[in-house]
Amino acid sequence: MHRRRFLFNCLTVPAGLLTIPSLPGLLAEDDVQVANLEATPLGPALKIARTSLAKFDSVSDYEADFVKRELFGKKLKDASIRVKVRQQPFSVYMRFGKPHEGREVIFVDGANGGMLLAHESGLKSIVGTLSLDPEAKRAMEDNHHPITRFGMKNLLQGVIAQWETDTLIDGVQVAYFPKATVGEVACKAIETKHPAPVKGAVFHVTRLYIEAESGLPIRVQQYNFPRKSGDELELHEEYTYLKVKTNVGLTDLDFDVTNPNYNY
Repeated sequence: MHRRRFLFNCLTVPAGLLTIPSLPGLLAEDDVQVANLEATPLGPALKIARTSLAKFDSVSDYEADFVKRELFGKKLKDASIRVKVRQQPFSVYMRFGKPHEGREVIFVDGANGGMLLAHESGLKSIVGTLSLDPEAKRAMEDNHHPITRFGMKNLLQGVIAQWETDTLIDGVQVAYFPKATVGEVACKAIETKHPAPVKGAVFHVTRLYIEAESGLPIRVQQYNFPRKSGDELELHEEYTYLKVKTNVGLTDLDFDVTNPNYNY
């Protein structure tokens, strides 16, 4: 992804100033593991991320403008997509703005033989609807991750899993930005950093943005380790959810090729 300087409208809060209440009484084995993680430098970050994850207990579905930037070789590719997501059964509808304007994609867990259903617009539409394995080469074209892993919840779960692994790695640095913004949206952000490549560390820098009002994760950025000292940060992937509307009452028809509002 292209190299842009990261701008925060924020105040940095040292990790030591963010306290976690002690856990009273006897702890089950899983609670002990959580407590041990919270004792690490990444503990407060994981606590915030898990609190955000819990917000999805009351989110059945949402609509959003999704913007992504992903690095392929030395080329950064952008896409803007209008999306609908339902949690149960996990369902995704996408309508592309750029590139591939008018392309539509539907995936419903447990339906359509596990395939995604896609079609193009314009002259390419003569091919009709394609049924593709979500992890097939054609489906993964211009995508770092399959549609089965799409959505804010999956994105956050990926960051949490990454940070849980990072707790086992020495030297990770953590910074907190309680007054960050994504566009004009107020957020709190967390940045984790491995100063140098080390076994087990996937990314040099990770940034998670949580919308202040809703508590939902609306942006994640991942940066590669620099090839040589002094290089600017190189963005590997960035995923942003804008104009998010939750619990809009999506139905099966929102994830069906027979929807009269779609162009299948």
